[in-house]
Amino acid sequence: MRSSFNWRLIFKTIGMAFVLPGRQLKVDFQSDADTQTGQQESNPVRAFMLAFGHPVVDELLARKVRAAQIASIARLTPFIVLANVVNVIVITLAFQHFMPFSFIAVWIAAIGAFLAYTLYKWLKANRSPIHLASRRSLNKAVLHATIFSGLWAVVPIAAFGYGDPDGIWIASCVTTGMLCGGGFTLATVPQAAFRWVAILFLASLVSFAIGRSAELWPLVFLLSSYTLVVVGSVASAGWLFASHFLAEAELEQRGELIALLLNEFEEKSSDWLWKSDSHGNLHSISDRFLHASGRDRAELETMRMVDLAYSLDENDARSAVTRLENAMKRQQAFREIVIGVDVNGEERWWSLAARPVYDDHGSFTGYRGVASDITEARRASALVSHLAEHDSLTGIGNRSWFLKQAEAQLEEQNQNGQNTLTLFLIDLDNFKVVNDTSGHPAGDELLRQVASRFTALGEGRTMLARFGGDEFAALGRFVSDQAALAFAEELVAVTRKPFRIGRRDFAIGATVGFTRLCDSKDTVDDLMRKADIALYKAKEGGRGRSLAFEQDMEREVRERRELESDLREAFEYGKLNVDFQPIVDARSGKVVSSEVLLRWLHPERGEVPPDVFIPIAEHAGLILPLGSWVLRKACAAAAQCPELESVAVNLSPVQFMDPNLVEQILTVLQETGFPPERLVLEITESVFLRDFGTASIKLQKLRDLGIRIALDDFGTGYSSLSYLRHYKFDKIKIDKSFVDEIGERSDGLAIISAVIALAHNLGLEVTAEGVERQFQVDALRTLGCDTMQGYYFGKPDPNPMRVAQIRREDWQDRSPSTAPKNPGALRSVS
Repeated sequence: MRSSFNWRLIFKTIGMAFVLPGRQLKVDFQSDADTQTGQQESNPVRAFMLAFGHPVVDELLARKVRAAQIASIARLTPFIVLANVVNVIVITLAFQHFMPFSFIAVWIAAIGAFLAYTLYKWLKANRSPIHLASRRSLNKAVLHATIFSGLWAVVPIAAFGYGDPDGIWIASCVTTGMLCGGGFTLATVPQAAFRWVAILFLASLVSFAIGRSAELWPLVFLLSSYTLVVVGSVASAGWLFASHFLAEAELEQRGELIALLLNEFEEKSSDWLWKSDSHGNLHSISDRFLHASGRDRAELETMRMVDLAYSLDENDARSAVTRLENAMKRQQAFREIVIGVDVNGEERWWSLAARPVYDDHGSFTGYRGVASDITEARRASALVSHLAEHDSLTGIGNRSWFLKQAEAQLEEQNQNGQNTLTLFLIDLDNFKVVNDTSGHPAGDELLRQVASRFTALGEGRTMLARFGGDEFAALGRFVSDQAALAFAEELVAVTRKPFRIGRRDFAIGATVGFTRLCDSKDTVDDLMRKADIALYKAKEGGRGRSLAFEQDMEREVRERRELESDLREAFEYGKLNVDFQPIVDARSGKVVSSEVLLRWLHPERGEVPPDVFIPIAEHAGLILPLGSWVLRKACAAAAQCPELESVAVNLSPVQFMDPNLVEQILTVLQETGFPPERLVLEITESVFLRDFGTASIKLQKLRDLGIRIALDDFGTGYSSLSYLRHYKFDKIKIDKSFVDEIGERSDGLAIISAVIALAHNLGLEVTAEGVERQFQVDALRTLGCDTMQGYYFGKPDPNPMRVAQIRREDWQDRSPSTAPKNPGALRSVS
């Protein structure tokens, strides 16, 4: 609705209130949005029109507004009567000097009768208040104002007609006061107020016209300004009254709607409303509340919400009762207080929220709130928390839970000045063998049995957790290193006993590293790091044992990490070298092959032996790219040297475990153009300990490509003969430790002779490593060794071409300064 149209409508409404107060002006306030929603628009213009009695709202609301307008005037009736009585007395005393008493008497009688009638109507209305008023009632109010103002309009006309100065002065004051006072008194019914003001204003104009004095014109302007102010004030007051009533009606309607929704909410929702009086006793109890509590209405009405909270004897419930009691005692609003309630013997949990209620005088009358049953949500949350903090397989704590507990215990120890806290890290031995041979279900059952044994062993002494895989951790308080070591030994011992899974028994074992809190500045991370170092050292020294952390271990680990960092840098920037060591034929003395050796010349440490940095590369995850680089460089260099019949490259056990090993080797051979028949891959017995069950498949795939396989360091393991029986090899290499014993111990030669005879019977070629003396060459030739390698034939060289050019005469006539210390040992086999 445009603003200009609003003002035109307002002025038109005011004008009609003066001229035709009973006529209704119909205006359509229904907008498109209102039509769709079925709601009437509430705006200032509507309220203004409603104040003047126009049908802009439904009839029921209009009747309520009319009743309220009339009631507002009726409340002032005693004051109106009193004011009129006073004014009548003043006018009578002033007019008796210049006006006939008969006229005054008639006027007083009319005024008195009208006031009596008004008082009678007021008394009657007080006995039976009117809540709804028709349009006719409003017209009666306008008529009442018209008659009453007409009686008072006589006063100024009579005074000016007789021309008495005192009478004129008194009449002017009374008329002005009646105009203003009556207008404001009738403001809630603007039509009546305007009729009152209009009649008195016109009477005053007539009086001024009768007087015909130039001195009266200023009074005309003053009276006109007063009248305009009264008209504007009446219009504003009427609009405010209607607006206020409309707002109250809207609030009442919303309250009814909210009450309806609340009733529906209580019937269909899992929540319910509750109320209590100032003493805390429950009342207005809904059916939903009755059902949730498991009690009857009579019982609940004698109870408080606190009494229900006391019905469950549980720690969490007790702590909530205290919060609830304190809040209600202080008459404070509260929310999300979770109480436990015993419902027919079942544990239920309610979430409460409420606010205090006060009456019109500000006195506390009780609480009004909402409650909801959150039992299932609480159970689900507890389950989620349990799963988040416990291992799903074994049921014991997980890493996250363990670290939280460790933090709490460490803080407690620091506060008490104690240092008994001890952390154990446990790693199962040979667990992978169980998974590989019997499947993951057997492995899972084994982990459950291990967790059960550890739990029984540490009950009352330690907290246990599974970190993942076959790694466990324990945390406890031990008064001495000996007590902690004893418990660690018990952990090792309890895993040595066989585990029965299905119809099979499995023997695994465990390795334990532990540390005690020695420094108050240590954090949980520090304890974890130290225990891990101890565990690593325990594994390094042989599994199936326990080891306590010592400060020297940390220094070794630090040096190892520094070396690891240097190794990464050396590999990244090409500071590693590949050398070729000659392998000669024992009969002809010709160089027929070479072994590829990885060399690292450290700028500060000098030459670092492979047996030092290769394990570091394996542990750091660097061995796969490093091994691939060595293989590619060796094949590329050897491809340029056809004089060498073959090139031998060592494979780390970690490389051999790589599932993509065969594909990677094939890719290198294709990229370098190196024939697979010229490649020899050397592996050690440790490969079969780490990759039991799949080694034979990989070996067969490699041999199918034409690659030959050599078993390196033969004779130093535990099951060499068994490996020769189960796996296919092309050659074996006798370890240097046996070659060194030639000429020193006769049993060394006997072992070499037996190995050579065994290999030849199996169709295998034999290579002796570490040959450094002429008499070793002679002895190995005599025993039938096929090939030999060692510094005696030449030092490793980065260029395979120079290695291939070594001739027998280059080493055959060397000074025999390395004669055996025990010549009889040689003669015993000759």
